[in-house]
Amino acid sequence: MAALSAREVAYQKLHNRIITMELKPGDSLNDRLLAEEMGISRTPVREALIMLNIAHMVSIKPQSGTHVAPIDLKRMELEQYARYTLEKEMMLRACVQMGPAEIAAYRENIQEYGRCEQTLTGAERNTRLLELDNFFHRKAFEINGMEEHFDHMLSTFQHIERLRMFSLMIDENKSVCQEHTRIVDALVAQDADAVAQALEAHLQRYKVSVEWARKTNPDYFIEG
Repeated sequence: MAALSAREVAYQKLHNRIITMELKPGDSLNDRLLAEEMGISRTPVREALIMLNIAHMVSIKPQSGTHVAPIDLKRMELEQYARYTLEKEMMLRACVQMGPAEIAAYRENIQEYGRCEQTLTGAERNTRLLELDNFFHRKAFEINGMEEHFDHMLSTFQHIERLRMFSLMIDENKSVCQEHTRIVDALVAQDADAVAQALEAHLQRYKVSVEWARKTNPDYFIEG
């Protein structure tokens, strides 16, 4: 595998810091300081910032400088709709293919999520819970041999990913294990309608997260 270029390294580092909310909406981004911090020249950092601007994660304005872009609610809604449409199809296909091993993996994931939710704290907790949530939602794609589609979706849907992390940071959503259990029960029963309903209810819950997040940090969001 070819080594990453300095631009790609800068992009990945900045992208990760924005997604994880280490860099929050409105935070100033100084290419000189970022270059010094990463130990590279300013040119690849500038190029990375332009790439992030194209992805609507960074705002570049000549008068006011470069800042982390707010979470775009309209784009987030489009992302979540596309995610539901694709993930529902994967789950409906998976429910007739799953065996004991896949069911056990789902159940173990839910148990581990609940354990980490209770025992971990801070950034470690948030990162681990997001990993476990991604494992859960990736599983149906994996059963269908289409996990690369999930990985592409995850890397493309930027605004909903930031909200997911912010929701964990403010410890707003306590219903993940219950909702995931409902989905798995429907999968095991091979009840297509119940699968679709449980998944929709789970993924639509982001609207509640938005309301909570906007109460605490209204400046983090724009209507699009």
